Amino acid sequence: MSITRNNALILFACAAVWLLIVLRVANREPVYEPRQTIAARADVQTYARQQLNDLQRRSFSEGREFCGVIVEDERGQLSTMSVSEGDIASCQYNFQGRFGLTPVASFHTHGGASVQYDDEAPSLQDLQSDIASRMDGYLATPGGRFWRIDWQSQTANLICGEGCLKMDPSYEPCPAHAPAEQYDLKRLQARYRSTPAYC
Repeated sequence: MSITRNNALILFACAAVWLLIVLRVANREPVYEPRQTIAARADVQTYARQQLNDLQRRSFSEGREFCGVIVEDERGQLSTMSVSEGDIASCQYNFQGRFGLTPVASFHTHGGASVQYDDEAPSLQDLQSDIASRMDGYLATPGGRFWRIDWQSQTANLICGEGCLKMDPSYEPCPAHAPAEQYDLKRLQARYRSTPAYC
């Protein structure tokens, strides 16, 4: 009799666990699955440029970087998930996959003009993080330069130069160390090693 009772208790416990699993799966959000993007690169670039231009003045006045992720919905419409506040030399965006939205690019500012940092070119970390995320990145500098980081070619490419976007009023050009129009990891490492402490 006790064996039958033990079997009944075990079966009841198994049924309760099974019911709990079924209820948890039923209440879970759909699994995020990335898909092929629809928006053309030119459209993403135009959108990123506007987002960055809108953030420039705040970035200068607060002396910090701002960053975010551009996503598209299932119709190819672009939007920004959220804009994160960073510090003087870094910014971390946090993208959690959401059903129906696909990340297409990241973007960030380089804060205000500073003699401490080589602000007018992407940093080595900028290029490395976009390659690791397998997503293009866009960058605005205090001098108003606009860059695109192409994760597939692993290069940073100058889209338009000084004054292309809003400029920090305290920005002063440094002709002796003006950025090139393209960098790969090796060239960025060389630029970092050769950046003068002052212009």
